[in-house]
Amino acid sequence: MRLLGFELKKTLFSKKFLYIIIGVILAISFLFIRNVIFQSYIEKQEQEKVDEWLEVGFSNSKMHNGIVEADPENEEEMNKLVLNSKSIDILYNIRSNIGSDDWQVKLNLENEFLTIILEYKEAKGDHPLTYQEINHKLALNQELLAQNIPPEHETYSLALPNFMKQVVDLFVNYGAILLVLLLIGETMSSEFESRSINLLFTQPLKRTDIITSKFSSSIILYILTTLIMIVANYLIGLIFGDKGQFHYPILMEKDTEINFMTLTEYITIALIVVSLTMLFVIALTILYSLFIKNTLATTFAVLVTLVIGYGINTLITWDPILWINPFQYLLPEETILFQNGHEWYQGIPIIFLVSFILYIIARQKIKTSKVD
Repeated sequence: MRLLGFELKKTLFSKKFLYIIIGVILAISFLFIRNVIFQSYIEKQEQEKVDEWLEVGFSNSKMHNGIVEADPENEEEMNKLVLNSKSIDILYNIRSNIGSDDWQVKLNLENEFLTIILEYKEAKGDHPLTYQEINHKLALNQELLAQNIPPEHETYSLALPNFMKQVVDLFVNYGAILLVLLLIGETMSSEFESRSINLLFTQPLKRTDIITSKFSSSIILYILTTLIMIVANYLIGLIFGDKGQFHYPILMEKDTEINFMTLTEYITIALIVVSLTMLFVIALTILYSLFIKNTLATTFAVLVTLVIGYGINTLITWDPILWINPFQYLLPEETILFQNGHEWYQGIPIIFLVSFILYIIARQKIKTSKVD
């Protein structure tokens, strides 16, 4: 316990930890400021999207008119021409409502357009929107209307819950691994580089206690830093953002069927799976440190292992493999939102098992470790 307290104090009162915390808070602040700056861009983006669809509609209209003029009895082309003309009319209505605050009208108009495009594609018409995009957008719009929740921009929202999701997405996909490597990348290897491990070996304690204290302190530091990130995220969104809804629906697929989870459920699951993955990364880093005994080389080896693991995860898509794959949550968003043939929690047992095995191997390895 004394050794654990020493390890925690050594990092908590270091400049490195202070800089990491400041960096996390600044990154969240800059992300929020970016969202504020890009609020005017949201309308411009909507305008560009409508103009793009109108251009597609005009092109299709010209093609269908040419075919109908050459063959007036072609009922299939006439039907596509009518559907395409209806979609253009709705797009004009959508464009005139872009600056409106009446979000229900905007969503209903968008649903009308998507329904027409769905009919148009089923009539063998060509449109860049895919069936998945159409069905997902229709389902989400209908869910928002049913719950009376105004839509939020996926990337530039100022609503507290949606902004928290943006930060959590960045954290679970990229930030957590970077954070762990910065926090504990040198926790074991630096002892060999500075040869301070000799002092630890001469102390009246078991060598295995060194691994236990390093492992435990690393987990505590990760949890503490994550909590600081969540609190900073919440306070910035609460003070400067909009209220929003934590039960805002997030579209997901469950066995190819469209379902919804709330923002709260998504954020909770994302933090659980990424934290388990960081447990694995911590154990891997400590074990590699015992073999490599150099901070940069250890960090590189960990990153290479994670990249290879992610590559294997991408190449092997057989669902049962997820029960034995500890790398599946490196980029967990797709695993959470597309649960087709698998459950989001399938990787939890194997990550615990592999992390424990790595920890046990590290405890055995340190018994024979020497300073070169």
